[in-house]
Amino acid sequence: MTLPRTSFGSIKLPHMVQILLVALVSFIAAAMNSIAGGGTFITFPTLSGILGSDKLANMTSTIGLWPGSAASVVAAREDLKAVPRRMLLFFAAISLLGGMLGATLLLHTSDHSFKLAVPWLLAFATIIFAFSRPIAQWAGRKHGDRSRKWTLLVGAIQLAVAIYGGYFGAGIGVLMLAGLSFAGLDHLNQMNALKVFLATLINGVGSITFLIFGHIDWKIAAVMAVVSTAGGFLGMAWARKVKQPVLRAIILAVGIGLTAAYFWKNYR
Repeated sequence: MTLPRTSFGSIKLPHMVQILLVALVSFIAAAMNSIAGGGTFITFPTLSGILGSDKLANMTSTIGLWPGSAASVVAAREDLKAVPRRMLLFFAAISLLGGMLGATLLLHTSDHSFKLAVPWLLAFATIIFAFSRPIAQWAGRKHGDRSRKWTLLVGAIQLAVAIYGGYFGAGIGVLMLAGLSFAGLDHLNQMNALKVFLATLINGVGSITFLIFGHIDWKIAAVMAVVSTAGGFLGMAWARKVKQPVLRAIILAVGIGLTAAYFWKNYR
């Protein structure tokens, strides 16, 4: 598939420059996701500018960043083994169902409707990211148990998060961490491992749905998939050199700026 000579504002970008730009932001986004999250804040506007469609950019971003998410499951496999098998399978099934429902909802959303929804989705994700630290601290305490009542409650929360994740995805890690705090897991590391695993399932089933029924730019998706995998591993060392408060402040500033820009662009 030949990429069109698209533009950012009035700046025309040659095909090769587009590919290099996609590779760069994919690597950085995967590194950001492995440390503090927020990678979607840079891949989404970049792809939107290149592809000319917010909806297509969202689907392509999900597919392209999925390998980086899957790679992080490998790093969390020991903590994941400590999660009770029945709980793991229960939440996995819910996440797959919710992710598929969210992705299907996106496919049936018109380009215009999604364009109007984007600023609100970005605002929601920015707010969630802004409060991610107190949410994580709160989630580190034990708020629930493993009774059937609490399991069903967390299952309902996880279904809602999975639907949102299949539809847009930004901020689902923080939302899941908050919801899973009611599951009665003993350690935050277990919740983190389960969060990473479930996010990978949500984005995975969303990616499959988009690949089958969506109109994806395969060249860009392939570049993102390869580079995001490398970013998930190699980018970790780079990101750790940046103080997390600084990295978080940068991501938050980008989120606020994008939210304002998309409100202006899509509602003016």
